[in-house]
Amino acid sequence: MGEVIDLTRKAPKEGNLITARPLEFRRGDWHGGYALMCTRAESTRYEAHRLEAFRAHGHRHIAFVPNHFTLDGGYHYTVLGLFRYRDDEVMMRRVYRLAGMMECVTGASSPILRTDLLRRFYKTILEEREALNVVWRGNVVHFLLPLHTELHNPNLLRHKIANAESLKALYNEIESETDAQFDILSQSYVFYLPESFLPPNLKSQGN
Repeated sequence: MGEVIDLTRKAPKEGNLITARPLEFRRGDWHGGYALMCTRAESTRYEAHRLEAFRAHGHRHIAFVPNHFTLDGGYHYTVLGLFRYRDDEVMMRRVYRLAGMMECVTGASSPILRTDLLRRFYKTILEEREALNVVWRGNVVHFLLPLHTELHNPNLLRHKIANAESLKALYNEIESETDAQFDILSQSYVFYLPESFLPPNLKSQGN
């Protein structure tokens, strides 16, 4: 963890909230590495710690980060796309639906996509990628963000995709499932973004 997150920087600035809804994004107290995603309970514990460090007399460092998922690999590009549209829930859900489509063609088996309908499906993906300006680079394994199993069954999307009997049904199942996952992300998780992730106008001042 120390190779990814530098915890030896100056004491944090107290306010780190970027957006509270639709997804909660906060500035991390480190410069480089990947975005982190943690439960709201872990975020609450971390926020109490960082405020204590901020308010302490003299210089004090952040001692830990919350228990989290590291959003590297394909997750990195997904959260980049979500963050780009952080003030527009409709567009964020489109990004996440596109991630679901990408998951469908790389990690899930659908009888529909073993027919000529595959070309129409790919055409939809390409059109959405261009419209949203979202691209996944490298050898990507997963596109949809990780969720704790007590909050969501990780096999549910694969099951729905495998049982879709038409292309329309496949689109509907992807939209339904990615909307449900987005709701869980909104209700149960917080995202911490390193400074290198942020545009200049959102970087903390004085760190």
